[in-house]
Amino acid sequence: MRIAISVAELAVTWIIIPFLLFSGAPFSAGLGLTIVGSIIVILSLLLAVYSALVVYYWSGRLPTVIYGPEKTVQSGPYRFVRHPFNLGYILFLFGLGLLSGNYWTLLYVAVIGAVIVVYSLLQEKLALKRIEGYEDYKEKIPFMIPNPGRKIPFDKSTSIPWQFIVASFVVKLVILIVLPSKVKNARVLREKKPFVLALAHQTHFDGPLIFYSTWRYLRFVGTAIYVDRLGLLNWLAVIPVRRYAVDTSAIRQMLSTIKQGVPLGIAPEAARSWDGRLLHTKREIWKLFRMLKIPVIPVKFYGVQRLWPRWAKIFALGTSTVEFGDPVEADDPQLEEKVMGFLAKEDPTFKLPYRNYKRIEKLIWRCPSCGAVASIKGFITGFSCSSCGKSWTKPTVNEVIQIHDRIMPGSMGLSFPIKDEVIFNGERVTANMYEDHAMIGDYRLDYSVVKNSSIEKSIEPVFGIANEMVSFVSTTSALMWQEVVDFQIKFRLKKENYHTDLWG
Repeated sequence: MRIAISVAELAVTWIIIPFLLFSGAPFSAGLGLTIVGSIIVILSLLLAVYSALVVYYWSGRLPTVIYGPEKTVQSGPYRFVRHPFNLGYILFLFGLGLLSGNYWTLLYVAVIGAVIVVYSLLQEKLALKRIEGYEDYKEKIPFMIPNPGRKIPFDKSTSIPWQFIVASFVVKLVILIVLPSKVKNARVLREKKPFVLALAHQTHFDGPLIFYSTWRYLRFVGTAIYVDRLGLLNWLAVIPVRRYAVDTSAIRQMLSTIKQGVPLGIAPEAARSWDGRLLHTKREIWKLFRMLKIPVIPVKFYGVQRLWPRWAKIFALGTSTVEFGDPVEADDPQLEEKVMGFLAKEDPTFKLPYRNYKRIEKLIWRCPSCGAVASIKGFITGFSCSSCGKSWTKPTVNEVIQIHDRIMPGSMGLSFPIKDEVIFNGERVTANMYEDHAMIGDYRLDYSVVKNSSIEKSIEPVFGIANEMVSFVSTTSALMWQEVVDFQIKFRLKKENYHTDLWG
């Protein structure tokens, strides 16, 4: 109801009043005034729309009498003046007055402008009483006329990057075309307090689907290597986390962000799934969730795995569903069980085949029938083995999971050495995996010194040792390297404290 009243208020001020004020005007201004008036109208509309979007994304409210923000907005144009939306309205009427050719109307514009100024002053009196921190904000920022010496510095924890708002609208449009999606239980997002969105990370669709499903500023937490390489992620205020170190800078950014009431988006598994199943989550993630002391809302995506699996190079068109779970308090003793239980819910689309099987050899890196490594070749309707000739036509997502289980170390024996051609230090070299070490060109990697592993960009195995990271590009399958090496470390060398995404 309040939103409807606010929309009606905006319609009266921005449509009805200008129509009544200028309906009889000839709009026959000279060329110079027409150009100036047009520029003022366009810029004032951009200022007002941008100001309204900043208020809505920051507070979930609109800059109106009935539904105004309940907390201080220090983002976008509100970093420079306290009432940019009202300033935009005054300039809008002034621009129309110049275009109208009836300059007596500018007297009415002046009167309306004076009313808007008085109204803005009354707004401030109310804000001083009910909005915490507004008095300090008022002391820092001018009323309506910018002052170069008085502004609030840009900070992603307190200010929304304009790229975020633009990306939000672009992504919503793209998802409507590429992946029309249904959103379930979005009511849990109405609470204006901060929370953590815990995503079951399957595909590159996940982030865009969150943009599609929400209308507020939130900050994702992502691997630093991706944020460093993709400038867009930095523009979207993604918090970079150094995966192989205790990143106190990232933690400080998270705490600063939630202090402002801004939600965080975190994938507990810290990596995309290869076959659609949940990966194992590090204990440190749950410690982080409890330390943040804000509710955790799990998010489940349905239908995306078969459209854009991690091993695929391109996506297919289709539909999906985004479901938000009920908030789980950070101090709930069953936090992990409740969140992961929701994320592990069955996806009905797993009973359907993939849209395309090209590059599935990155997942099925050896034949489940004869065991030959690098013998699988994917095509649109399935995949086959060049060694034994067996083929699979349109297996479902669940059937591919079963096939993947059959080729995993521990399910099917390994014959060492396992050979691969890799790009290491910019050169193409031969690499071999043995039972207790790997030779990557002339470099020897002993499994006993490996502390952790991951896969970057879906093609680059990364193994962390004491003082460095060993990474290279596999021409066969990055997943093959992680599955084999991690299995040898976990079960052959019996390093019980070694955590992998693959085994708990």
